[in-house]
Amino acid sequence: MPLGGTRVDSLTGLRWFAALAVFLFHARSYFREIESGFLLAGIGYEGVPFFFVLSGFVMAWVARPSDTAGNYYWRRVARIWPLLAVTTAGTVALMTWWWHVPVSAEDVLWTLTFAQAWSTEHFMTMNIVTWTLSAEAFFYLAFPLVLRLLLRRSSAALFVVAVLCVAATAGTRLASAWLEQPQPVERLVVASPPALIPMFVLGICAGLLVRRGKRPPFSTGVAATLTAGTILLCWVWMQRPTALHPYQGTIGFFDAVLIPAFTLLIVTAALRDAGGRRSLLRSRPLVKLGEWSFAFYLCHAVVLDVFDHLGYGADRGLTRDVAELGAACAAALVVALLLHEWVERPAERRLRTLLPVRRTV
Repeated sequence: MPLGGTRVDSLTGLRWFAALAVFLFHARSYFREIESGFLLAGIGYEGVPFFFVLSGFVMAWVARPSDTAGNYYWRRVARIWPLLAVTTAGTVALMTWWWHVPVSAEDVLWTLTFAQAWSTEHFMTMNIVTWTLSAEAFFYLAFPLVLRLLLRRSSAALFVVAVLCVAATAGTRLASAWLEQPQPVERLVVASPPALIPMFVLGICAGLLVRRGKRPPFSTGVAATLTAGTILLCWVWMQRPTALHPYQGTIGFFDAVLIPAFTLLIVTAALRDAGGRRSLLRSRPLVKLGEWSFAFYLCHAVVLDVFDHLGYGADRGLTRDVAELGAACAAALVVALLLHEWVERPAERRLRTLLPVRRTV
């Protein structure tokens, strides 16, 4: 992943761990025989906020004054829409011809137009992970304006905005506990694009601060330890959900606790690479997995559904559950590899050639 003229492959490696965490979240039923494992897998949802913060950081770092909004938007479409279209078509085919589940044209339209996260009715249909692309599309749409506004702010103001983004995220999570609304309404409070954009803006602030020469006072190792320690504390809290009732350990509840740690991890990993220092995250296997991570993210829930329809699933004994989970992960990786090499990369290259010849990022 090129950042500011320097390849920062550690961020690509980190993408794989975030995608794997989301896979474990969706496969958490395989851990039911071990309650602590089930709860830890539940925290895997936090891979989604990690992606949002990372996206804002990368967008801010690579932004150039010579770029245009039109070129930027087209590159974003070229990056994510072809894979969304192909995986959506595959999901529709499976649902229609094998699973015999009705699919509405409206569901397909809301998905392919990145609109589903704005709707309570179509929020999580077909491939359940695609709602996050709806949020990302909103972030991308807002980015040129947000960047223009933040570039005019002082470094101190950017830090204040970053703190306010964390506070806003905490506010939506606390509001969902207070309101006690039906799930569709609660979902919009917590997971609609306006509710999630503070995570993206947090990443933008971090990217701009780093570009201005601001540096955390510690290394990637410390940031990784801090992130792991925060996840551990969240896991302990989930095992004692009444400790701060009614603010129990529910899905997404720990977003505001973890996104500051994620931001520091992203920043320190990027700076380590920019400084030319060695990093395990830059190892060839992890970078390759990171390159496949978007395809893996988009296909893994469907692969898990395929395994379920083939008769595999949880609660068959720990040994068999672990073996089947490993097989599902391996199958999703194979599908991701094929999608990356045959769809994602060639489609993006082809669509980018339609841009006017000029310097782009």
